[in-house]
Order: sequence, then C-alpha cells, then structure tokens
Amino acid sequence: MARKFLAAIVIALTLSGAGWCDDKLNVAVSHPWLALLASFIGGPEVNVIPIRIWNANGDLVMNERGKILRELPEGTKIIALDDDDARASGLDGRRKFDVKALYTKFPADVKTLSDPSVIPFVAQRVLTALSEWDAQNYPYYQRRLAEFQARMSSSILVGQVLKEVTICDMSGSSGILLRAAGCSVLRPEELERWEKGNFAGLREYLDGNKAKGINTVIDDDTPPALKRYLSGRSDVFRWERPSLERDYPSFLHEQYISLWQKIITKPLPSRNNRRR
Repeated sequence: MARKFLAAIVIALTLSGAGWCDDKLNVAVSHPWLALLASFIGGPEVNVIPIRIWNANGDLVMNERGKILRELPEGTKIIALDDDDARASGLDGRRKFDVKALYTKFPADVKTLSDPSVIPFVAQRVLTALSEWDAQNYPYYQRRLAEFQARMSSSILVGQVLKEVTICDMSGSSGILLRAAGCSVLRPEELERWEKGNFAGLREYLDGNKAKGINTVIDDDTPPALKRYLSGRSDVFRWERPSLERDYPSFLHEQYISLWQKIITKPLPSRNNRRR
C-alpha cells in the first residue's frame, strides 16, 4: 500500500514538473508559433507545453533537449503544423500520442507564420483542434480567436506610422511585416553575396543608406555571419522573436513602435563634435 502511494506521488510530481494540470486541457505543441496561438486562444483553459522552442540565437531546438517529449504522458493531446513538422518534432510513429496535424502539408514557408495575413488562418485551425478536444469551451475559444484577429488588425494599424518609410530589409523573415505596415522596402541586389560572408561593398552601401536616413532591419533568420557584421550599428534594427510568455499582437505592436522610435530618434553627436 505504501509503495503504491509513493508511486502515485512520484507520478504526480513528474507531471507537475512538466507543467501539466488536471483541471485544464493539456496540449503539447510542436512549434513555438503554435504555442503562441494555442496560449492566446486557450487562455486559462489550456495548459500549453512547447516541444520545440527558440533558443537565445533564434534557432529552433528541442525543449529541454527533448526531455519534454520523452516525458509526455500516454494519450497526450498534441498539435503539429503539418506532417513534416510532426516528424521534425520527433512525433512520427509515436502512436501513444494523439497528434493532430493542422495541415497535411503547410502551403507556404513556415517563416510566413509571422505574416498578419497568414497567422489568423492557422489560428482558426488551432481553434478547431482545441474545440474537438474540449467542446464545452468552444464559445470561449471562439471569443478568444475573435479577440486575436481584432488585436492583430489594431497592431497593423499602429504599424502604419511606418507607411512609405524606406527600410533596407536584410532580415530572413520580417520583410512581410515591414510590407504589412506599408514600408517602402529595399532588398539589395548584393544581399545573397553578403549573406554568404562576402562583405565587399557592404560598408559603403550601409553608410550611403545611413546618410539618406535609411535604417536596416535584421532578425534571427538573417544568416549568422551577416547578422554579426551588422549588429551594433546605430542604423540597424533587430526585429526580435516573440517570447512564449507574450501574446503576438502586443509583441507586434511594440516592434513597430520600437522601429519607429529608432527612425525618429537622432543619435547623439560624437564627443569630438560636442567639444567644438
């Protein structure tokens, strides 16, 4: 009897350590973008556990080096973007899990998930998945989806402060967000060469843009060598990835405002100039 009691405590502590809650719908998700959506739509009714996360460099890696996946209880509800995403997350062939792929094949590059014109459609499929597992909370999930869509529209309106502002786009995936805000986006012809580490002419190009008041945007999908070269320049803005604790509409709002503030804020003169 004592052994059974001890075993029950061990199991309870294990599930608690993984973040599982008995009074919520427990859902593991294969991709951090899906974690953001499931967390927003599910609100306090859903406990979301990401199988893969972005690390400090913005790379997609297994959460806790795969420990989360290994410790998922049998019958766990899991959302994957598509079949390829499920395989990349280590879910292929694991019949003990209830895996729901939102698409057989996602019809676009995964990088487009940040696109305000794409992500609401994925959010709709997340709503459908949650509702199939938890039908009684469908009206709540539906309201949360409507709120998500309304707030995304509001964030894009905020981004209109950047309308027709010229931005040099050296990002890997944030150009769609710049275009959504109405920016005039420059994509240099030499970018592919610079992305490979051949930086001939890059400094002159950047200095020329800076003299014209043109800022450059990079992000975590910018190739590492180019990202290192550009980081630290006063005319370069790094578009961040949203943390899994944030809701995406608020994050998008803040990124647009931060870029706008960088554009309108004039840097302090150098010490030599101030002495004159």
